[in-house]
Amino acid sequence: MKNLLPYCGASEAIKGYGNSTMAKSEDNDCVVRSIASAFEIDYDKAHKFVADTFKRKPNQGTFGFVTGMNKIAKERIRIGRKCCKVMGKPMFVGSTFNSLDYNVKVKGKTVARKMTVGTFVTKYPKGVYILTVKRHAFTIKDGIVIGNFEDSTKKRKIVECAWKVGS
Repeated sequence: MKNLLPYCGASEAIKGYGNSTMAKSEDNDCVVRSIASAFEIDYDKAHKFVADTFKRKPNQGTFGFVTGMNKIAKERIRIGRKCCKVMGKPMFVGSTFNSLDYNVKVKGKTVARKMTVGTFVTKYPKGVYILTVKRHAFTIKDGIVIGNFEDSTKKRKIVECAWKVGS
């Protein structure tokens, strides 16, 4: 299909994913996989970090991920040897949530648009990012999607939050 973003499977992109008995028995672990791939840490170590930091229970989603990641970014907490930075502009003064909205000119008028996965990859082709879309998280590393295969096909999904991962 020509409208796909480049994709890399979790077993290739995440250290220890193929050997992990925990990974084989998990569901709803998109946050664990995005932390492991973005911060280049072992799947089991990422699993423990997410369980400890976000109080994630096995086979359940990670609630409070955005708020927790914003706190980790603000306090410059290192995961492995890397830390992250919140992307976008605050939604309003004093907001803990950021917006990735941007303006375009359409027929001479400025119109606000929501950032989509496809636009994000075009605008940020290099670097490591964790993205959240509605009820899901995945990693983009140098334009390559690491997550579920569907993440590479749904370029029009709106990016709710994003963090740039670096040293």
